Amino acid sequence: MTTPLVAMHDVNIRFNTTRGWGYAVTAVSADVRANTVTAIIGESGSGKSVLGAAVMGLLPNNAEASGSITYAGLELLGLTDREWDQIRGIELGWVAQNPASSLNPVYRIDELISEAAIHRRRIRRRDKRRFAADLLTKVGLPAATGRNYSFELSGGMAQRALIAVGIGLDPPLLILDEPTKGLDPANYDRIRDAIMDLAGEGHTIMLITHDVTLAEQVADEIWVLYGSRLVEQAPKQDFFATPLHPYSQGLLAAMPSRGLHPIPGESPSFFVPPEGCPFVDRCPYAVAACHELKTPSHPTEGRSVLCLLH
Repeated sequence: MTTPLVAMHDVNIRFNTTRGWGYAVTAVSADVRANTVTAIIGESGSGKSVLGAAVMGLLPNNAEASGSITYAGLELLGLTDREWDQIRGIELGWVAQNPASSLNPVYRIDELISEAAIHRRRIRRRDKRRFAADLLTKVGLPAATGRNYSFELSGGMAQRALIAVGIGLDPPLLILDEPTKGLDPANYDRIRDAIMDLAGEGHTIMLITHDVTLAEQVADEIWVLYGSRLVEQAPKQDFFATPLHPYSQGLLAAMPSRGLHPIPGESPSFFVPPEGCPFVDRCPYAVAACHELKTPSHPTEGRSVLCLLH
């Protein structure tokens, strides 16, 4: 079996807040294979972005993480700031979900794109415009965009510029957090195409998204998070043909193309320690044993599901 690029084992992440401990990620074990697009889907508060931030070493100071996350065999949890400086941006790229807050409005786009490459001595300062122009072209923007400031760009252009910043050092792994959020259809298509182009060039991508349709269009693997737990993992074709977990089934049924049927009930509280299947209070098939279920089953090769039905 091919060694995964990213391997997670029993990852738990919680936050110390003024209201007590909040539970964001619980007992997640999964692998990301090289040269694939893994889409992490689920509703707000499920733990998607927190898991991505953990891979990047960007958890806030009030976070407590345990378990193991390795990248190419290197344990990421517990790295020092100096060690992170050696791999963040070079091996692991991060594209945040809000260009307005992520692109510094004081600097031109070409300066934002080239800054890390200049710092790492990959390019000379006098070559920054050409370097930025090449990356902007790669994400479907005119080279002249580099002379603009972020506040001069539309939302879709700013999002693509942010992707250009993220790939400036050509990291093998790229984590995209809600890259199509709030975009109109034309810019949505451009971002989708940029993701597919990056995948075609050999980048391994972790795509964090609410957009199940986008996941269906670009992903190879699907992870479904709900209530801090990974409730299903499957190859894309298998997942969309036969979702196994009742939450996954409800998530697909809520898509406009499948009838727009909302899932009844409320998500579990962030402050209640998760025990068993987190979907138990909303599941029409729930039985008493679901409250104690902690270990996923593997009904077929390459699939896992946290459910007693399989």
